[in-house]
Amino acid sequence: MQKKVHSLVLSVVFMAIVSIVIFSSDLFSPRSQAQTFDEFAYLPSVLKPSGPVPTPTSTTPPTPTTSPTIEPPSGMIYVDHNSVALFDQIPQQYLNAAANINMFYMDRSVGGNISYGLSCLHEPWESAPFPCKIYNHPAPEFSVDISEVSWDGTYDRSNWVYEYWPGGCGTWSQKVECFMNRANEVMNQYEVLSFQFSYLEVSQGSTVADLPGGFFYNNSNLFDVHDLATFEAQHPDKIFIYWTSSLARGIGSEEAESFNEQMRQYAITNNKILFDVADILSHTPDGTVCYDNRDGVPYNAPGQSENYPDDGMNINALCQHYTSEADGGHLGSPSAGMIRVAKAFWVLMAQIAGWNPN
Repeated sequence: MQKKVHSLVLSVVFMAIVSIVIFSSDLFSPRSQAQTFDEFAYLPSVLKPSGPVPTPTSTTPPTPTTSPTIEPPSGMIYVDHNSVALFDQIPQQYLNAAANINMFYMDRSVGGNISYGLSCLHEPWESAPFPCKIYNHPAPEFSVDISEVSWDGTYDRSNWVYEYWPGGCGTWSQKVECFMNRANEVMNQYEVLSFQFSYLEVSQGSTVADLPGGFFYNNSNLFDVHDLATFEAQHPDKIFIYWTSSLARGIGSEEAESFNEQMRQYAITNNKILFDVADILSHTPDGTVCYDNRDGVPYNAPGQSENYPDDGMNINALCQHYTSEADGGHLGSPSAGMIRVAKAFWVLMAQIAGWNPN
């Protein structure tokens, strides 16, 4: 496979165009992926059930750390940064089986970036659009090897649909409610359903990780993981994927670390399928952990710069290699972040289809 080497100059010239294209829509997706508020009607509310709510096994997540506190049990589907390398090992029969699964997920803009990455893999590498293959970074020290944005063959994501959140789904609790509402509407069309909290839901000051009061607490006036567990129990023939949050250069936050560790612990304890996006995006291709930009180290790239003082804390954050933004967390220019997550998602779906890589 002939691989053309694209210059840093081209990467910089196309950076703004790429950000707009990837941020707004799947330009070449085989199925139209609705991503704007205007394409949805407001979803009706679902009344929170009264009376006792079934309580999952894990009710008190452990003190957050930067990695799971216990090993995933044998047989659990747990995809993290170590799983990306498995992409090239997926047998063709499981690629075919995964492609035949009807899958639906909801997310904010980073979810759109991930969807674009999946559409990149849908095409042969040679003919895939330029935004799929940007490995040079505006700050050259964060460029990656071209192999990080390369693939052989084609990967059919036609049956995997992404939707942006509709209006009225602003808070993390409202997103839980909106997901259940929307899932009810499309339940007959899909075997696998999920949603992700973005880095905005785990920004500084968020209550999503609070105990009491957060996503993992059994709240009387908020939709939380306990309501999600009840919803799952009502649909035993469906498969639900749990996600850690996306991250940004500035988020990295204590709330993000706490939420994501609680999510890992909850998934491990309750044998849920976990797609650990936070772990994937906070490790460089060689496995080095990345920390937030409050480090006293200046960052300079065309149109983006920061020089925040060191706050003395090392909090996992999106690697510079996966975004050209100084503070934000959008994937796409360069392409390595969205391609790595897309490859990991194929590993996840192949395992859901029955592949056992162990």
